[in-house]
Amino acid sequence: MRFCNDGQACYVGSHYLWAAKRILSRFWFILLFVLVAGCGGNENLASVTGTVKLDGEVLPNAFVVFAPTSGGTTSYGRTDASGRYEMMFNDYEKGAWLGENRVEISTGDVDATGSGGAREKVPAIYNQRSNLKVDVASGKNVHDFDLKSDAGRVIQLPPE
Repeated sequence: MRFCNDGQACYVGSHYLWAAKRILSRFWFILLFVLVAGCGGNENLASVTGTVKLDGEVLPNAFVVFAPTSGGTTSYGRTDASGRYEMMFNDYEKGAWLGENRVEISTGDVDATGSGGAREKVPAIYNQRSNLKVDVASGKNVHDFDLKSDAGRVIQLPPE
């Protein structure tokens, strides 16, 4: 240790390095604790993926909704060009609520003005009046849907 002009102890060289290492080690420990404690995810969710087909053909740009039948929060997905979807609980968390879910699949949409948009191709029995139900279990779930266009009437979305 060396003394400064006013008689106080001054730390130089390795003492500063030792203090910085001590502060950094505490910072990393706290950061690791926060990350481990905060990244557990929602224990009520499980991964859900699958494919949607209409009359045996992949159904691109279809909206897929999983709504828990006995409490919980709805999850949403959208099929890609290959008819594949992955359920999202929110913008940052994947998955759907555990247990029985009512499933709605729709292609109807409205544009930014509240009219026009994509026309519905899927019968109402699979969306507005859906009777599709699946069970979401812990772990990874795959639920494929092969819808039939002759299963019922197609109802277009009314303009807003």
